[in-house]
Amino acid sequence: MKTYCKPATVNVEDWKFNEVAVIECFRNKRGRNDFQRLLCKTGKITKRQIAEDRLNQDFKRTLEAESEVAKMLTQRIVDRDLQLKPIRQFQRVDGLTQKLRDICQESPEQQVFEYIAVFALKPLFRAKILPIQYGSIPKKGGVAGKRKIERLLRKKFHGKVVAIKGDVTKAYPSVTVDIVMEMLRRDIGKNKVLLWFLGALMSNYPGNHLCIGGYLPAWLFNYVMSYVLRYIYQQAQIRRGKRNRLVYAVVCYADDFTIYGDISKLRKAMKKATVWAHDKFGLKIKDIWQFYQVASFDEEKENYEERKKGSKKRTPGVDMMGYVVRRKYTIIRGRVFRRIRRQVIRAWMDFVERGFVPWWRACKIAAYKGWVEHSNSQKFREKYNFDALFKMCSYSASKHGKEVENEKRILLIAAIED
Repeated sequence: MKTYCKPATVNVEDWKFNEVAVIECFRNKRGRNDFQRLLCKTGKITKRQIAEDRLNQDFKRTLEAESEVAKMLTQRIVDRDLQLKPIRQFQRVDGLTQKLRDICQESPEQQVFEYIAVFALKPLFRAKILPIQYGSIPKKGGVAGKRKIERLLRKKFHGKVVAIKGDVTKAYPSVTVDIVMEMLRRDIGKNKVLLWFLGALMSNYPGNHLCIGGYLPAWLFNYVMSYVLRYIYQQAQIRRGKRNRLVYAVVCYADDFTIYGDISKLRKAMKKATVWAHDKFGLKIKDIWQFYQVASFDEEKENYEERKKGSKKRTPGVDMMGYVVRRKYTIIRGRVFRRIRRQVIRAWMDFVERGFVPWWRACKIAAYKGWVEHSNSQKFREKYNFDALFKMCSYSASKHGKEVENEKRILLIAAIED
């Protein structure tokens, strides 16, 4: 069986190998106090010098300190003593779904170690994570997943097709460290040092399972999920000596996935996958599935004519990643659209009362621009004059951003003078 991340190419005991991951970790975190303290521990730089580098946009000294961090943390790997601080765990309500989630806050050292681990595991992730997985993967995301579904419904499946949406219950807490380590021993078994490093790193996770909020857990969950998706896609039945696939296509976003095909075959595939995923990985796919009987192109045309006459009825669409995708068009999911519309109405009220849109409201509108831009929301844009509002919000957010940057500059100058 083929293995990945062999010691000849992946050596986490070499600080030069780890340096790339360390610099990547620090790239957007140089302004954080905890990461600055880690840099200062090296003795190569002071907080004043960090402030000077940020003020002058010259990070030569900072990069030297980051290289020293790579040496320091690599030495801990060599000594087999990571010296990890306990991870802080707290609960937070998800603003969209109102679910109570256990979020983890990791120390800077743990975060840097996780970047090193992900960089070392890149050959494995490139081989195992499937192209149809769009959650927590660079250069992918909800918009790319939506486009994939649009291509399936509008170009690949011209005839009748059914989609079933599945969801993993308590996804991250269901994946234990023991299960992940068993999989890693099979796939990267020749690299004993890397295996020890990953085991020591994950031994710090609360509850002995993947934690929400970590960099490495996001990749590892996609790695585990890839095996479930591959099992689903490979399901087939033999009829008269011919092998017929049960599932024609799969699209996955984190722990949500949709499968496409004939309804009777999809039921069989989901039943088998539910049993297999629970027995193999301890993942529980919810027993309640969502069925989408996707309308044909002719039914879409008929519905379009009825809607022009005043009908409010819509054909069934695939609800995934915050969008509802149909044969001819894509709209925003209902509860997401209501949040956008409320913020737009309140922003116009702020403009009427104050003559401007507050920066905090403007930032919310800017965050929702992608939803409106990547869906068929032309009537909404015209009715609420969204484009003009967005221009005002962009100006307000930009002005506030310049003020914040100016304040940061003043603080950096003060830090240098002190």
